[in-house]
Amino acid sequence: MQLEVQLAEAHRRLEAGDRSGAAACYTEVLRRQPDNAEALLGLGGLHLEAGRHGHGRELVLRALEAPMRSPREVLRLASGLHAIGESGFLRTVASQIPLSAWGSASQLVEFARSLAASGLHREADGCLDEALRREPDLPTANYLKAEQDIAFGRFESASQHIDRVLAVLPDDPGSHWLRSRLRLPEPEGRIPRLRALLARAADTAARAWLGHALHNELHDLGAYDEAWEALQLGAAAQRQRVHYDLEASRALTAALLRVSAAELKHEDGHHDRRLRPVFIVGHYRSGTTLVERLLGGHPAIATAGESFGFPTVLRRESGLHFRGESHEHAVLTRERHDHGRMGRGYLELLRWQAGERPFVTDKLPGNVHNLGAIARALPGALIVHVHRDPLAVGLSNFRTLFGQACPYSYDLREFAEYHRRQALLMAHWREVLPPGRLVEIDYATLVRDPRSALAPVMAALGLDFDPAMLDLGRKGDAVATASAVLVRDGLRRDRDGLVAAYAAKLGPLAEALGLPLPGA
Repeated sequence: MQLEVQLAEAHRRLEAGDRSGAAACYTEVLRRQPDNAEALLGLGGLHLEAGRHGHGRELVLRALEAPMRSPREVLRLASGLHAIGESGFLRTVASQIPLSAWGSASQLVEFARSLAASGLHREADGCLDEALRREPDLPTANYLKAEQDIAFGRFESASQHIDRVLAVLPDDPGSHWLRSRLRLPEPEGRIPRLRALLARAADTAARAWLGHALHNELHDLGAYDEAWEALQLGAAAQRQRVHYDLEASRALTAALLRVSAAELKHEDGHHDRRLRPVFIVGHYRSGTTLVERLLGGHPAIATAGESFGFPTVLRRESGLHFRGESHEHAVLTRERHDHGRMGRGYLELLRWQAGERPFVTDKLPGNVHNLGAIARALPGALIVHVHRDPLAVGLSNFRTLFGQACPYSYDLREFAEYHRRQALLMAHWREVLPPGRLVEIDYATLVRDPRSALAPVMAALGLDFDPAMLDLGRKGDAVATASAVLVRDGLRRDRDGLVAAYAAKLGPLAEALGLPLPGA
């Protein structure tokens, strides 16, 4: 009973913002019962929150071996495993718990959310199917199922699940935005409703969802001036919601520019002849998803999507639990890192996704900040950089509601500065990476002639181009990125033409990038 009192007190202190008091309660519980999962996960979460990755990870993994006394503890374990990037362990947990063991549909949805966030989309799908069998009209289950449907290319089903949400919650901003992504016919019938909802939206989250939703519908109608006005409202609202540490971003770039060619020649990484990773990097919305989709059509190449595998091993090695793909601290402490251990750890994280295939893609665009560490830790890895017209990629970023990712993308001038710094960084990587490690692909060439654009990649991998690679609409695998809908259209050669539609609005971006506007 005393343990329950201590755990309740820890919860009370957390709600009051007393982190040190909560930690003391959890510590006392563990002194009395070292395998108490709730205390292990609670204390582990506090360590991660404070940036202490090693301590936090150790406690979460101890909880993995502890007896689970309630579904609530399993949900916290799933959240903890996601936080430390251990999707393989989470997959094992999911396989060991029968769906019938979950007490409610809401618990199944919460578990599915952690699974989907960790790239375990098939497992998440099964949980959601069971949740909807129990409660067919549960809004959270239908919303997450719609997201899963979009990832798997089941667009008609996605529309039906969104309709179920809106039947219960007709004003739900997120559902209106999710529906706008499907490019359904007759957008003019939905636009008045979106205008009315946006006019009375009470908070920044609702304005962000609804502004982007209205933009998408007006854009599909070809009403570009009105679409831009809606986009500006949505982007401004989202910019208020995200945290963009500009100085930290600049410091990271500056630290990376000091990585030398000499240090990348050290032969202290890990080479595995059974599995060779292919890192696909560039700006978000530059075509990285399209490249992965094409490569994933080859029978020898598995796809891992936007894996955080390398940031995960970077956190382990640097000891810092940071947000995003990289951190200045991880760069400044690089000479203390065991690069062989990093390489081995990374491949172990992705091995379940690779299966028996000898190649696996990892298309996290932000790994552009980790190319030096990748080259050193994984000497067999191939790096593919995708570049796209700066105005086109800037517009595409500005039009996309990323959530907490890409916080620089909701302001055109902030995006321009980020773009300039990434251009400097890529010029640096071209200079210092060992020969043969980097292949560059131009987006315009890719959509015009994918076989030609991918030829250097296939040659570097020792593979022949397979016609099945061109089947972008193939079913059965998930695409959980902002390009999930567009990438199944096939090769779209008109995407960069959108710059002309918004040319009159892109003056600030062109000026900041030092580029002329089209037709100017």
